[in-house]
Amino acid sequence: MKLKTILIPSSLSPDTLLPFSIELKNAEIADSYLFNFQHLGNTEPFGMLFLAAIIRQFVKARRDTQGRDCAISVSNYMGKSYASWMGLFKSFGLDHGNEPGAAPGSGTYIPLTRLLVKRITGDARSEYVHHGEIIEKEAKRIAELLTRNNDGAITETLTYAIREIMRNVIEHGEASHIWYAAQYWPSKNKVEISILDEGVGLLPSLRRNPKLDVVSSEKAIFLALQPGISGIAKEKRLRSAGDWVNSGYGLYMTSSLCQLGGDFLLCNDTHAVQINENESVFHPCSYKGVAIRMVLDTSKIKDLNLVLNELRTKGEALARELGREDFELTASKMSRMLSMNPSRVQ
Repeated sequence: MKLKTILIPSSLSPDTLLPFSIELKNAEIADSYLFNFQHLGNTEPFGMLFLAAIIRQFVKARRDTQGRDCAISVSNYMGKSYASWMGLFKSFGLDHGNEPGAAPGSGTYIPLTRLLVKRITGDARSEYVHHGEIIEKEAKRIAELLTRNNDGAITETLTYAIREIMRNVIEHGEASHIWYAAQYWPSKNKVEISILDEGVGLLPSLRRNPKLDVVSSEKAIFLALQPGISGIAKEKRLRSAGDWVNSGYGLYMTSSLCQLGGDFLLCNDTHAVQINENESVFHPCSYKGVAIRMVLDTSKIKDLNLVLNELRTKGEALARELGREDFELTASKMSRMLSMNPSRVQ
């Protein structure tokens, strides 16, 4: 019986996890696989979310092709108290530590948490509202828990960023769950929010729009980050959604916010892109779905509506410059402002 040992990296940073995701997918065929956590150190939200997801995907793929007799085991996970507390191990099926979402959270962290998409859409139906309103409430709850503040520029900006990414999952991802985790370091003026799904990914989503020429995951990422791009053709976007109409500005806005002294990472299929205020770089990876890491410099977070208005204006100019007839040249009301509160509209 052939055993393949898979050594988990000591640092779960994007620099190590992106190449590790490829190594994991291409691991040699064996009768059983042992995930060894011997060298794992403390890690941050994205690292734990992404690692748990690629392990889940690896196990499913191998058992689908090799049969249910393909054995999976884990070693050297005892003593990894932070990861256990945050819910890393139970997130990929090991009966150790907290369940996802079980740790209480605080003004500095939110543990690995799984949110059912059916819960969002079900609540929207039962309350006779657009699902955007349910996501808005969830995003605000997460932001307030993380910052211990129900108002202010930081809470407002986090609410906006979380809401826009979750909306993308609900409206385009065809995923059953949204996974998220977060960490706030007030002394470092740094906050990280990581959100991922294991749905269809960007390429199939954007190919639903017949006016877009999308031939690779790399081009799908590039297009998804442009203003006005959506997998739904402009003339078919639901005007009945009112303020919540899909304008294709969500990823453009959130990635632009992160460039103000922070960092934005998006992983999809065979590629990932990392963007900061100085550069954007593509990296190879292997991930089924969309995984996003947003890092913001809280010292540079100002009035959200003013920032969004500036970004929207730049985005609309860029959309016109690129000249794609399917670009929505006017961002929807909900892509410009934080919430449904009329007093916040510019």
